[in-house]
Amino acid sequence: MLKIDPDSPIPLYHQIAEAIRYAIATGQIRSGDSLPGLHQAAAEWGVNLHTVRHAYSELARQGFVTTRGPRGTIVLATPASLDLQRRNWNGLTDYLNRIADEAERLYGISTKELGHLLTSMKGRGLSNSDSVTVVECSETQAKDLAAQIAASWNVNAQAWSLDRLEEPAPGLIIATYFHYKEIRQRWPQRFAEMHFAAIQPDPAIRRKLFPKGIPRRNTTLFLCERDDSMASNIATELTLLFPVERFSIACRITQSPASLLRSRSKIPVLFSPRMWGQLAPAQRRNPRAYEVRYVFVPDDLQMIAKRLGWTPRIE
Repeated sequence: MLKIDPDSPIPLYHQIAEAIRYAIATGQIRSGDSLPGLHQAAAEWGVNLHTVRHAYSELARQGFVTTRGPRGTIVLATPASLDLQRRNWNGLTDYLNRIADEAERLYGISTKELGHLLTSMKGRGLSNSDSVTVVECSETQAKDLAAQIAASWNVNAQAWSLDRLEEPAPGLIIATYFHYKEIRQRWPQRFAEMHFAAIQPDPAIRRKLFPKGIPRRNTTLFLCERDDSMASNIATELTLLFPVERFSIACRITQSPASLLRSRSKIPVLFSPRMWGQLAPAQRRNPRAYEVRYVFVPDDLQMIAKRLGWTPRIE
């Protein structure tokens, strides 16, 4: 059941819309599902009909749901607004290609040189929207996600771990939906600066584990984490890469990740990002050790880039 806070300064309709958007992004609500009817939702959430209607209208405006008569409010497979953004993005790409062609034809400037020239013209430094703090639960994952942003966009992305007690530097915050509630509770006064994106396990891990293809027999994998709840969440997400009919993922809860590599077992060990960060370089080279790396869902990151006006990095 959706939980809202009547005492929060955040409007109730916005709390409802954000909670539903989070549920959609994390797969708790799927494409084709129907949201509760207005009367049912108002009764369940303890709000009036206008509040629910306002929340649903906001989600529809963002392209996450649509109203279909008797069927009610239906979750869309892909936000309709995303299709429009893609079309706009394609138009921008065509425009930039024309500029690059003319720069080379008229002035003999290569695409790479043009990129450097445009960057230098942009103001002797980065604007506020081009400098962000990437917040995650571990320094290892925060640095990796920040590097993913910096690799694709002309953005100064700094990593910030939730293990720190102090608050991130002023400016924009990029975080994942997994820590949505925690981050909002920690720094509610900075909600306007926050942008959230979905992440997923990097499919490359399966290719690293099984370069010759998925084995035919049932295979056991260990998953190393220090928190049982976190391990359960990661194991569930990994079933997208390692289906349950072919793989068994056994969670190993420990504060000492290296201990799992000292046995004579041949079972591969998958380390969560923060546990991977505790391993020494020599331990990471152990043939049984594999990192569970997370990557941004490309569409989510592109939506944020579009919203903030980031420019693509040109190599």
